[in-house]
Amino acid sequence: MKRATSGSRRSRGGHVALEMALAFLPLMAIIFGILDFSMAIFIQGAFQNATREAVRFGITYNLTYNGTAYNTQTAAMTAAVQNNAFGFLSGNLSDGTTGASKISVNYYLPNNLSTPATIADLNLPTGVVINGVTIKDLNATGNVVQVSITGYPWNWMVPLPNFMPGRSISIGATSLDVLQGLPVGAFNYPSP
Repeated sequence: MKRATSGSRRSRGGHVALEMALAFLPLMAIIFGILDFSMAIFIQGAFQNATREAVRFGITYNLTYNGTAYNTQTAAMTAAVQNNAFGFLSGNLSDGTTGASKISVNYYLPNNLSTPATIADLNLPTGVVINGVTIKDLNATGNVVQVSITGYPWNWMVPLPNFMPGRSISIGATSLDVLQGLPVGAFNYPSP
């Protein structure tokens, strides 16, 4: 058997270092790419859960969330979204807006599920008659409540072509449910 000379051993060490340097960059790009997409998918799932929890809280007509009393049902549901969004919607965001500005709560009348209802649609005090039922409140029994998160900016960590730092994707989620009857002992709907 032939013994390797010290010169050939040194040249092999240089090849290993060069191969590691060439493999390191693509490996790191793949790792950061997996982290990037995983984080975006996690945020999407967290937002979907947050809107679902807010709608579930909203159909109870409760104005107290986590020990804090709110003036309107919309404000209580917004607080429920922020509480369940793992802190992504609290404070200021990277696009200069606040997390609360990304949350919207809409009420729909049963005869028009494409356009959110407003107080003006109800023509107070007469209300709207739908199938013989007079609706005087936005959050009346049978109406639909929708909680949405729209336009949350997510900037990519990995600077790839067409995904340069500063460019972001927009993440959002929506949940809705039909408002049920008032709780036992309640006679008036809370302020929407």
